[in-house]
Amino acid sequence: MLHFRYILILFTTSLVLVLHGCEDILKKDISAMDPIAELSADELLFGLEEDENFYKEEILSVEGSLVEVNTKNGNLNFLMRGNTNQNHYVICEMNHSITLGNKDVSEGETIVIKGILKGYLNDAVLLNCVLDKTNKNE
Repeated sequence: MLHFRYILILFTTSLVLVLHGCEDILKKDISAMDPIAELSADELLFGLEEDENFYKEEILSVEGSLVEVNTKNGNLNFLMRGNTNQNHYVICEMNHSITLGNKDVSEGETIVIKGILKGYLNDAVLLNCVLDKTNKNE
């Protein structure tokens, strides 16, 4: 029983440290940071279908077609899709400083989003997203 308690304490401590590290990167202003890669939505989705750890936890710049803009769970979200992979989406949870009022984007428009790839479960999820300043459409 004592052995189990030590394992539980070790697991809890590790979990807190991991979550604290993730929280730190999600609070960073990534607008001035360089992405590790510039990909199309299709390239990202196909890469994640092959390897779910493809660029995981890295800052990426992703270009795709804006399908939907919504606010879920109090956050502004952009839903993008590629040209060939129509079954999966790139879900971009925007940085808390981004609001609909300060971004002029339209559904169907090709946009470039920079964000931190959190993971993949049928769709790619990017967090702390900003419209990429290198976007030629801006």
